Amino acid sequence: MDDVIVRREFDWSETPPSIAIVTAIADIENVDPIDLPTTAGTTLYSYVDPGALDALVDGERVAVSFSMAEYRIRIDGAELTVAAE
Repeated sequence: MDDVIVRREFDWSETPPSIAIVTAIADIENVDPIDLPTTAGTTLYSYVDPGALDALVDGERVAVSFSMAEYRIRIDGAELTVAAE
């Protein structure tokens, strides 16, 4: 990935991927996750269906990547990586 900003491990049964992504980007932007749509000018739902993402990433053997605003999101097993594009 390009410039990694955040790399975290999660137990997806405890923290849904959609929540982890929004929280990580809100941390980078230094805002409350509720304020992220206003700050970033977009929502996760604009790029991917959060419910489908959470259903897909239910184990350790899944790898998913996509762009959201100026970030590149990658989930590989239990690891979430957010990088600047």
